[in-house]
Amino acid sequence: MKIGTNRISLIAACITLILTITSCIPQKHIVLVQDAIPEESTFQTTQEITERYVLKPNDYLYISVSTPNAELSTFYNPQSGQAVSGTGERLQQFYYYGLDDDCCIDFPVTGRIDLKGCNLREAKQRIHEAISKTLTGFTLIVRLATNTFSILGEVNKQGQHTMSRDQMTIFDAISMAGGFTSYAKRREVKILRRDENGLVSVHVLDLTKGNSMESDYYYIYPNDVIYVRPMWFKMFGFGEIFSLSLVTSLVTLYLLIAQL
Repeated sequence: MKIGTNRISLIAACITLILTITSCIPQKHIVLVQDAIPEESTFQTTQEITERYVLKPNDYLYISVSTPNAELSTFYNPQSGQAVSGTGERLQQFYYYGLDDDCCIDFPVTGRIDLKGCNLREAKQRIHEAISKTLTGFTLIVRLATNTFSILGEVNKQGQHTMSRDQMTIFDAISMAGGFTSYAKRREVKILRRDENGLVSVHVLDLTKGNSMESDYYYIYPNDVIYVRPMWFKMFGFGEIFSLSLVTSLVTLYLLIAQL
């Protein structure tokens, strides 16, 4: 009986040790940007997102037209208000203009302005050209009002967030969402992005790899949806390490059986 008890106790100890060791998440699953990067290495940053982002239907623009004539300025900015751009700049006398299904806006006097296929800089040029036909000596400011992204899944602050600046990375976005939870699958972060034709593409980033910085999806665009998948063991209720209380319960159970 004593030999049997010792054997059961040994088995219980081995099971406990195995569970404790195997339940720990390997560093390769949680450490970001693991690739060795020489100190002298630098990454070529992409051009500004405002240059690459193509306007889409249902986007909104902040547009301000300023002239020496106060009455004209009021006419072109019928519902003037105060707004803050993505760079933190406080912008006076802005008015929202929404893009319809054809990516056009209706502007006072000038009428319909086609902005299809334009980035923000090109849109400003087209608006300026249209206004110049009936107005001179004016100052034009155009900002993208649709500057939010959504993040779901294993982050601490799910939901929609406002981009604090024009050029944000996936790491900036996750930081704004309060960082990863213990269950976050850092090797499989999905980004859903809609193009100017309304088609949604899905791209997967492995944030444990340094080459994620070279991806076109490393920089976040307005209206992007980010989804962080949970690790498989979440369904069992395990944390970063196997539950200590569960291990203790298993040991106690085996010892009780051994005594019986």
